[in-house]
Amino acid sequence: MEKKVFKTENIKFKCKIPEIPLTRKELKNLLNYRIPCLCCGMEMLHPDIYSQLLDIKELSGPASEAIHILAPFEKIMHPVERQVFNMFKSMSAKYPDKNFKELLEMKRDIHELALVKIQSIIFNKISFYRRILPKKSARQLRKLMIKTNDIIFDPEPHKPFSRRIFIHKLKNILKNIENKKLKEEIIEIARRLPRSSDEVCAFVVKNSRKKSNIIALNLVHPSVGTFEHLLPKCMNGMNNSLNFALECSYCNNSRHHYPISVQIEENPYMPQNTQIQADKLISLCKKGLCKKEYITNLKHVLQTLSDGIISLDISKLSEIT
Repeated sequence: MEKKVFKTENIKFKCKIPEIPLTRKELKNLLNYRIPCLCCGMEMLHPDIYSQLLDIKELSGPASEAIHILAPFEKIMHPVERQVFNMFKSMSAKYPDKNFKELLEMKRDIHELALVKIQSIIFNKISFYRRILPKKSARQLRKLMIKTNDIIFDPEPHKPFSRRIFIHKLKNILKNIENKKLKEEIIEIARRLPRSSDEVCAFVVKNSRKKSNIIALNLVHPSVGTFEHLLPKCMNGMNNSLNFALECSYCNNSRHHYPISVQIEENPYMPQNTQIQADKLISLCKKGLCKKEYITNLKHVLQTLSDGIISLDISKLSEIT
């Protein structure tokens, strides 16, 4: 797997508040109050509740039993996971003795065809640009597309197709192209490739080879609240609440070590969602459940690391004595 290298000189910052505003326990406790994710805005699940689900053996059993256990979390499931959950509810009425894995295997073929169809259309659009790219870049793009097609048309590939790796390799091919508009146009097409988080067919294909209890956990795992390092640890980011934000597991894992600017590219509504979370934190601050210093520091760090794209309005904090 190729590593993505970023220049870090533009994202170094000094925190205005040297004291740690919240302990890990205090920050984690905020997840008891329906905190929305910093990135996607979805309500998050407290990690202790998810930990309890890990020990429930019934999630490996018949779908009807697993559905009963997961039903209380349906409202906070991400959209695709909720659609799959509803599909399980419908199928379990007809096949009460089958578990989640068996039900997905029944749906795999049709969803795999749907997924490959969507991917193929997008790959064909990208391949078209070989006609107008410089010869070297066109040859590199051709090689990438051949390898990619070999993966998606193989029923049992050695390694499954990775959308993120594909886009990363595509960016490397285009990095020396002077026409910025052309580069952005091609990358934008690539970003339309389906993810398991936004297409049911991708979820079914990705999870159909997994154990039944893992499939069940994957329906709620994206919603689990986590501590996101605003400045990644690999870039010397601190490991405390001066550098922590509350983010769902899906958004946290999707970001990896990439800068916030890349995360915003993938999630255009992130600036609005950060404001929604800030408003929620301010409301908790009024109740004495959060500290003003944490919110003030969050504003400063987000604004610095996003180069001003994210600028939180925390003026209501001044009303709190």
